[in-house]
Amino acid sequence: MPETKGITIYDIAREAGVSPATVSRVLTNSPGVRPERRERVRTLIAKYNFTPNAIAKSLSQTRRYMIGMICADVRNPYYANLFMECERAAYNRGYTLMLNNTISLEEMEITFLDKMCEQRVDAVILSGGTIDWTKPPPLFEKALARVAALLPVVVAGRVGSPGCYQVAIDHAEGMRMAVNHLASLGHARIAYLSCSPHIYLSKEKRDAFYQAMEGHGLPVMPEYVVEGHDFTEHTGFSGMNRLMSLSQKPTAVIAMNDLMAAGALQAITRLGYTVPGEFSLIGFDNSFITDLSTPSISSIDYHYETYGQQLINVALEVINGSRSPALTIVTPSLVIKGSCRKM
Repeated sequence: MPETKGITIYDIAREAGVSPATVSRVLTNSPGVRPERRERVRTLIAKYNFTPNAIAKSLSQTRRYMIGMICADVRNPYYANLFMECERAAYNRGYTLMLNNTISLEEMEITFLDKMCEQRVDAVILSGGTIDWTKPPPLFEKALARVAALLPVVVAGRVGSPGCYQVAIDHAEGMRMAVNHLASLGHARIAYLSCSPHIYLSKEKRDAFYQAMEGHGLPVMPEYVVEGHDFTEHTGFSGMNRLMSLSQKPTAVIAMNDLMAAGALQAITRLGYTVPGEFSLIGFDNSFITDLSTPSISSIDYHYETYGQQLINVALEVINGSRSPALTIVTPSLVIKGSCRKM
């Protein structure tokens, strides 16, 4: 029996009295669907001979010129900057960008992934949260696979999940730039304020830190690498206090992001020390925070305009059926400000 023309996943959902996400779960044999709902959907799938191959057709027939974006925490300047540039790039291409903010809660991420299907967006961009884990939890992976079977999914970062496109910052190169700059200024005792290694970019930066230090023949004291539980200024503050309690303090500190760098600067000044007088400091993101502090903080710039354009470009290429690379790399740069000095 040939496929019934004109029938979409949304028609089946409407007739069955369920959400499009539920139809997706049934098509992919995912758990979490009540037996009676699963049976109604299967009956309609059989009635219309609607197969997973028909999903792409149904989506192409119902383009809405809307892209969904799921961010971990838009209060963080990194996510705010990236969203703004994605929104600008989408608008210039005739698309609307819809934002959901999850506070890195897996349950919310799964809910919003399903909501994106229900809202019938043309593609989804994921930035931060569970997608950044080196090994995402099973429920999230299943939800992501469900959505990736229906829609183009573009990740702002690296991901091991199949079916997703990646636009990633070269964090390793950014770390090399930071270490190279401090080493060129004569710093040998360089510390790193990191985050949990179960997050991909945290592991990538930490590994690059060790490699860059080794490349300069500089030892890394174990106590100079401080791992926090998140990316906030509070983690930077507490981590810097730990470094300040050492008998042999570092002369330079690299922070995982600008929020942590700002927290580190606050800890240093509260103890009566100065930057760059006694300590040099470098952050990552080059957000507005670096220019609100005294001194301004040197930082690795992610070139948000280019980054956002690349994310939207990849999404639209896939929406339009064009070939797009599975991984696109954005090269950062070091912006030197007032927080580093020569030894």
